[in-house]
Amino acid sequence: MLFKFVCYNFSMLKLNIIIFIFLILFPISAEPQELDRSMFKSSSMVSLEVAKKAIKQVYLDSGQTRTLHCGCFFDKQKQVYPNSCDMNPSRLRIKEERKILKWVHAMPLSVFAGPMNCWNELICTKSDGSKFKGANCCDNISPKFKSMQSDMHNLIPSFDWAIGILGDSFGSVAFGGMNEYKACINGGVIPKDPVAEARGNLARAYFYMSFLYRIRIEDTPEEKLRTWHFEDPPDQMEEERNSLIEQVQGNRNPFIDHPEAVERVIDF
Repeated sequence: MLFKFVCYNFSMLKLNIIIFIFLILFPISAEPQELDRSMFKSSSMVSLEVAKKAIKQVYLDSGQTRTLHCGCFFDKQKQVYPNSCDMNPSRLRIKEERKILKWVHAMPLSVFAGPMNCWNELICTKSDGSKFKGANCCDNISPKFKSMQSDMHNLIPSFDWAIGILGDSFGSVAFGGMNEYKACINGGVIPKDPVAEARGNLARAYFYMSFLYRIRIEDTPEEKLRTWHFEDPPDQMEEERNSLIEQVQGNRNPFIDHPEAVERVIDF
């Protein structure tokens, strides 16, 4: 009986040692599984002018012809009507006159091109021999910049609306359509964040650009964008826009199709 007891304890000891060694060699991670990059296809679009024409048609085809920040109606001639917005026009300190639609980048040029040499350094040469940098330089020499600049998933409808108000502090996230955003006034106070209906759209455009083109987002804006993403999930218009863009440039924004995928990216 004693012999059996000793053998049993010895066997259990060996089993515990084996389990211990296994856990050391093959630790069970509590971290979420890394997001598969194969979910993200490259865009076939390389021309910003072509992209602007195509994204305009996307909005016309969907019947959702309103600007992102203020929800102002625009027509097929690209005229924006400030007396036809989602907000009460009396809250706008402007004349009710038509404006011209602009397609701007949700993640601005300064963010996605900022780390590039062509944006920062005088490495391009004009016909007169002078050097230049910035968007024109990047457009001349960088295929990656052409793809980023013309990616329709990062283009949003907006306009310039000069309303003569002071203050230029809008939190930690830079985004396109700032002049329109300034017009979304509540009691004369400039909001610290975009209108609630636009926040998730902006966040998913940022995450798409960051993950597809490997653009780093600083920690503070990333935290805010994650909050926006979950507080304002994709709606029917955003999902339809995603599908219409795919028909033109051949890829989708997976963060619209699978909002939970954001949780599988530890650091954008």
